[in-house]
Amino acid sequence: EVTRNENNEKVKNEDAALCKEVEKSMVVSDFAYPDETRGEEEDREKFHDVLPPLFARVDADTLLARLNTRRLYKRLVHYRREDQRKLAEHLAKYANTDGNGIVEESIVDMFEGDLKNEETANRIYPKDMSISQMAEKEWDDLMDVASLRNQGMKVPYDPFPTQYELLLFSATQRAVAALASYPRSGNSLMRTMYEHTSLRVTGSDMQGGLAKHDLVGEMSVGCDKVQFVKTHFPERRGTPQFRCCRAVLLVRNPFDAIESFYNLMMTGTHTQNISQEIRDKATKYWEEFAVKEIRVWTNFHKYWLEQQIPILLVRYEDLIREPAKVMSRVVQFVLEINDMGSFFGERIDRCIKEQQEIERLGSYKPRSGGIGKSLAKYSPELIEKMKAEGFEEILEALHYGDLLNKPVEEWSKLPFLPEHAMEFESSQDFIVVNQGNLSRTEKESTKWGMVKKELGIIGEQCNCAQCKAKCAGKDDKGENNKECGEEDSNE
Repeated sequence: EVTRNENNEKVKNEDAALCKEVEKSMVVSDFAYPDETRGEEEDREKFHDVLPPLFARVDADTLLARLNTRRLYKRLVHYRREDQRKLAEHLAKYANTDGNGIVEESIVDMFEGDLKNEETANRIYPKDMSISQMAEKEWDDLMDVASLRNQGMKVPYDPFPTQYELLLFSATQRAVAALASYPRSGNSLMRTMYEHTSLRVTGSDMQGGLAKHDLVGEMSVGCDKVQFVKTHFPERRGTPQFRCCRAVLLVRNPFDAIESFYNLMMTGTHTQNISQEIRDKATKYWEEFAVKEIRVWTNFHKYWLEQQIPILLVRYEDLIREPAKVMSRVVQFVLEINDMGSFFGERIDRCIKEQQEIERLGSYKPRSGGIGKSLAKYSPELIEKMKAEGFEEILEALHYGDLLNKPVEEWSKLPFLPEHAMEFESSQDFIVVNQGNLSRTEKESTKWGMVKKELGIIGEQCNCAQCKAKCAGKDDKGENNKECGEEDSNE
């Protein structure tokens, strides 16, 4: 008991010293202590005088270095706590002996356990090694571990927890693969799952608000950095144009996707819902938005289904119910792997099992809900108005054809796509994304700033980052013409 108390105090003091050292050396916009003993607002206030303003552009390499530094720090804290837990278990074993002081554990088990602990602790990097070099070495170590397993040999050390593994930028010898989706269709969830599995940063043709949610590849579209690039084109035009040789088309039933998009634009966040009071006041705007937006949703999917490059059709409803099987198809398609073998299969299983809950696999906690829960927001009259030209044909093509003929309680039992994804043949080598007409024309546009002012959601003096920049004389002309009050909602 005395030994355990002394050890607890020692680890506590070492953790406190480590925190102070990290605070001195790190400048991280969304720094948070793993034990969550401090609030996010307190952390932001602490670093306020050394951080760039929220609207400042930060390059992807810096964002990745910050993310990997945080993961290294959290990994250190994790292992300190693991040492404390193992010591407590070890002491408990001696406390629960049969009275003769004999612990029922074989010499071989004790030796192998001590050896593995020693090998795990001895994974030390040279002092001058950069974080990117660490990430490359850890990927090589994963390859070595896979080789040992294939040979039936034991792995000499425990792997790092997946949430603390380091990410890499990785070049590709061909044009990139695109992750195309209408907004609020699970794009961020799939990007995060792909990054956990492959340990490769995914790109994006937008400068949205997801860098603070650990998706650090914003505005990275070149094949010299990334393999897999998120886009919402032709719903909106990202920057810059890029060549794409294949695409994962991630779809979600239009009723859930459009209602979620409405919440995003009204709240300016990815996680909050508008209040019932505001929803009641905004009934007219909601119905106008839904009728306009279904045309955008229809034309968006029609555009991608007509492209003549390899297309993999994946549904959000399948992804959240069978994430391992869907991600196996996605990884195989994006990386053009003929035989997945055991490596990626084990990676996918491990990532998903360690995270346990589908919500924890994403970059941020999603809004509460479920498949089809938003249908209650649509009146029967509104649904009839939404049946635009080509809408039912697209529903059928995406295997949502009989959705409206089923009670909403059965939507969660929607039959899976064949083999959890459908691949379409191609005749072109590549297409250029962000080139051509948009599916959202002036008729489908909504003046969100005006709507929110009329509803009293924001005042005349808006407090969004863009308006703050204007007041400071730092208006960013490179922004995608975001309207006042849309803070980061372009994502």
